[in-house]
Amino acid sequence: WGIITTHALVMVPSCMAFLYMHEIKLIRKESYLFKELPLLCWWWEMALVLICGFPCSGKSTAAACLLKALEDNPFPVKLIDEPSLNLERNQSYSNMSSEKNLRGLLRSEVDRSVSKEHIIVVDSLNSIKGYRYELWCLARATGIKYCLLYCHVEESICQSWNKLRQELGNPSYEDEIFEDLVRRFEEPDKRNRWDSPFFELKPTEDEISESSPAILGAVAFLRGRSDSRRTNAQILQPTIATQSERSSGTNKLYELDQATQEVITALVEAQGQGAGGNVGRVHIGEQIPNIVLQRTVGLPELRRLRRTFIKLAGQSSLSGPPPPSDSESAKRMFADYLNRELSSS
Repeated sequence: WGIITTHALVMVPSCMAFLYMHEIKLIRKESYLFKELPLLCWWWEMALVLICGFPCSGKSTAAACLLKALEDNPFPVKLIDEPSLNLERNQSYSNMSSEKNLRGLLRSEVDRSVSKEHIIVVDSLNSIKGYRYELWCLARATGIKYCLLYCHVEESICQSWNKLRQELGNPSYEDEIFEDLVRRFEEPDKRNRWDSPFFELKPTEDEISESSPAILGAVAFLRGRSDSRRTNAQILQPTIATQSERSSGTNKLYELDQATQEVITALVEAQGQGAGGNVGRVHIGEQIPNIVLQRTVGLPELRRLRRTFIKLAGQSSLSGPPPPSDSESAKRMFADYLNRELSSS
């Protein structure tokens, strides 16, 4: 249900925004009266928006303009970029290992943030097509829209803008890093599903602003102001595999990791209080088997056992027992595993 007035737009959980021009109405989503009411109707669809381009091509300016243009939407918009993760650009792109770590951090933040309640804007180089495909898969697994905003600028122009930033003391790229990033940049291709829909922004021809054609096109796409059948087709549909992974796999892995770490911490503390003597039985919690320690078990050995248990628990089998579904189940299974392994060693 949602209350719509002439001047205000009140929360509508179904992600649909309706403006009734004459009087207050109480509207139900399932109602068939939509076709009969004089409504001005549009959809705000949750989405993942990637901003892509050469270094110093105006991506951050484009992201700021896009966020400004999305201010009138009734749902949160989140920007994910290097500064928000406290990452310095030259240090992050200084070598392949640092760059891989940067992409991993950005991808993890997108994975945590993407949902059907937010619009996520990723402002980064996004220069590798395989990486863009990974982010597209996250959007598909969530069942939201996805689009790419490409800042298309010639290399020479980007290089001059980078030089200007260096002279002004603004954040910039070292010359060697800049040239390396440009050389390895993989230009998006609208024929690829992970590079489509594709909105091309040309800062050298049109000033980057909220009224730029590419930004207006992206906003219209997010609002769903195109043909309804075409818009619905552009909402990525999760497969059974991705739905299962996001709905249960990630949460179960997190629960398993936290639960086993708590057990390890309890064992280390119990042995510390025993001052090297025979601890005996360690109580972990209600309805959880006591862990029997017939000898001192060091932290490296406990960590090794924990890694092995997590690996075994993550391997699902049709004939084997299901992985633990909550923290208490994980502790109980881990306690049984430790008792079995420690008694045989």
